[in-house]
Amino acid sequence: MSELEHRAAELADILHQTAMLYMASNLPTDYGTGEKYTSVEVHMLKYIVDHPGKTVTALSRDWDKTKAAISKMLSRLEEKGLVYWTPAHDGSRKQLYFPTQEGCRLDAAHRGYDSRVFGDTLALLNQRCSEEDILLCFRVLKEYTAARRKKHYNASPTE
Repeated sequence: MSELEHRAAELADILHQTAMLYMASNLPTDYGTGEKYTSVEVHMLKYIVDHPGKTVTALSRDWDKTKAAISKMLSRLEEKGLVYWTPAHDGSRKQLYFPTQEGCRLDAAHRGYDSRVFGDTLALLNQRCSEEDILLCFRVLKEYTAARRKKHYNASPTE
């Protein structure tokens, strides 16, 4: 039995504790615009800014969420004036989602906020771990996410 197999439960617990701590921080936050948004809202918006023209189906696959959950999130973002949709050019009933100017302003503010706040967390972490170890950790987390999607969701992100 390899060390990974032997320590699997312990490693799963570390990941679970990390996820729980991160999700506990999903309180509405003012990212510098005077309005409060959840981290889920701003990260969905960021994804739309980075991948304009996605459909509900594509976002559902990319985020491993149901179409209903994605539609609900997009409706909230649309009501807040952060995204809009246009019909697909192929004559289908598909809706393509794009950020509004206000959405782009919030996205820029959010990126600056995350750079500062998460940057502070990385600086604290860097007191305990080397920069090389930190970057390796995030590379492994990215691969973990891909492996988890493959195993549990059989999804392949469209990025």
